[in-house]
Amino acid sequence: MGGPILDKLDKLDKLSKIKRVFSLFGKHQNKLYLAFLAVIVSTSISACLPLVFREILDKAIPSKDLYYITIISLAYLALVISQEAINFFMSLTVGWMGIEIVNNLKLKVLTHISTLSLNYFDKHGEGKLISLVESDSQRLYNVFSQSALTLVWGVLNLVVSMGIMLFTNIKLTLIVLSIAPVYIFCTYFIFSKLRPLYKKDRELYSKISGYLGEYLKAISLLRSLGNIPWSQKKFHQLNEDKRKFETSIYLKEMLTWFILMLAPQLVIALILYLSVDWIKNNIITFGTVWMFIQYVQSAIQPIFMISEQIGEIQRSMGAADRLLETLDTKPQVCEGTITDDNFKFEKEIRFENVSFGYVEGKEVLQQISFSIEKGKTLAIVGATGSGKTTIISLLSRFYDPNPNSGQILIDGIDIKNLTFKALRNKIGLILQDVYLFPGSVLDNLRMFRTDIPLEQVSMAATQMDIQNFIERLPNTYNTELAEDGKNLSFGERQLLSFARALTFNPQILIMDEATSSIDPQTEIKIQNSMNKLLQNRTAIIIAHRLSTIEHANKIIVLDKGRIVEEGNHQELLAKQGHYFNLHNTQQDNQQDNQQDTVDIYV
Repeated sequence: MGGPILDKLDKLDKLSKIKRVFSLFGKHQNKLYLAFLAVIVSTSISACLPLVFREILDKAIPSKDLYYITIISLAYLALVISQEAINFFMSLTVGWMGIEIVNNLKLKVLTHISTLSLNYFDKHGEGKLISLVESDSQRLYNVFSQSALTLVWGVLNLVVSMGIMLFTNIKLTLIVLSIAPVYIFCTYFIFSKLRPLYKKDRELYSKISGYLGEYLKAISLLRSLGNIPWSQKKFHQLNEDKRKFETSIYLKEMLTWFILMLAPQLVIALILYLSVDWIKNNIITFGTVWMFIQYVQSAIQPIFMISEQIGEIQRSMGAADRLLETLDTKPQVCEGTITDDNFKFEKEIRFENVSFGYVEGKEVLQQISFSIEKGKTLAIVGATGSGKTTIISLLSRFYDPNPNSGQILIDGIDIKNLTFKALRNKIGLILQDVYLFPGSVLDNLRMFRTDIPLEQVSMAATQMDIQNFIERLPNTYNTELAEDGKNLSFGERQLLSFARALTFNPQILIMDEATSSIDPQTEIKIQNSMNKLLQNRTAIIIAHRLSTIEHANKIIVLDKGRIVEEGNHQELLAKQGHYFNLHNTQQDNQQDNQQDTVDIYV
């Protein structure tokens, strides 16, 4: 009982997806109507051509009337030229339409992905997402440019050709229809057996794209570790898996096409064999036999094209499945309703019994509770994996706490009730991993927002004491940056990220281990600027170097997702606990490094 019901639901699901894909034609109805009209005219001309040719063979040539032969030959030529012109117009129309639909689809998918929660990006690598937006969307181009109309043209041509053949000679038509079961079986095979294979093929392609993205990103690290052969071996294995799978699909496709192409040739051979006696006995004319052969070819060609386009649509539907699954994905972090105009940060930020896990059943944070008053500085320290970065990810609402496990409040308002803009307009986030986009320094500092004036950007740069550095660049603020800012040093990139955060004048400043990769001289320069900027600004600082957070009003120490100590620098040292041990370890390491430096210079 369950089997047939599940099969029926699966068919309904497939039908629903097909409807959704073809609904994208909605805004292009006028172009679609013109294309359909062109298909009807083209089909009508195609149906007339064998009839005209029969007239030439059976009447014009035997009559030896040069004028009649010329007129009917020119008529045939005019029909051929007209058909090609109409097909050209049709291809041009649907081609433009396909390009526009696919480009809009890419934009729609990318826009939707940008609204999804970060856990979606945790599960899907950037290579897979690039493949989804670019390759899978592009795969649908043929559906929106040729496949749909080719199917309509094929069906119309097949119906008209079979109708004329039935009207002309029933016996020959029945011979032609004898190959129908072959085509029905092949069409069923393409639909039911190959579609799942095409979907898996797209998944294998996505894996290779994802791996290439990761490989090229880490090429310098792989070279430095001498591990290029390992990466090449892994790529070879992925490539080999895809090669074997594609070969299997290709063999199935070629076998199907072999049967499809052989069947009509056998039918034509049978028609020629049987028609010899019929022509001798004047039962049928030579022109009629030739007309039948043309109609067989005219009927078989659409069948070939229908079969080919069905195969192409099946490949495209594999890509469409992935696209629709993405578009159906709902963000786990939902936006609240309190807008920026109705929300002011005036008192404090408070975490109340907050727990969180990236994977269900494995909590990274457990019953975290703390508060920070407006204008104060909170520092968070702890070992790697203790949950430091997770806290600021929750405050920024990149993720939400586990259900029924506490709240994050700003002035008593659960941040879940705020719009993303209302919350994030208050927060400036500075990460250790610096993201700079191809574009000018000015564009990067104001994140391509033209409503932010140069004066506001310049003020932030001056406060960060990097105005002189920017003015030394070839075109100052208009200097073009390479991808990831690779034409700047790491320290310069990080200073720009500081100035970018301050350009937006956030009330809450978050620094996630932002100085852990900076040389001591640059760190001192940043620290001096930060001491000025943190005045009357709420700050949350995460740093491995405890020297950067000695001034913090409050420090919380995390261990395995729990707060184990809380207080200021002096209070925590007096407790001689976790913080005291971390502090002493870093002091010892710093002294060792200084001694090593002295030894080198001696």
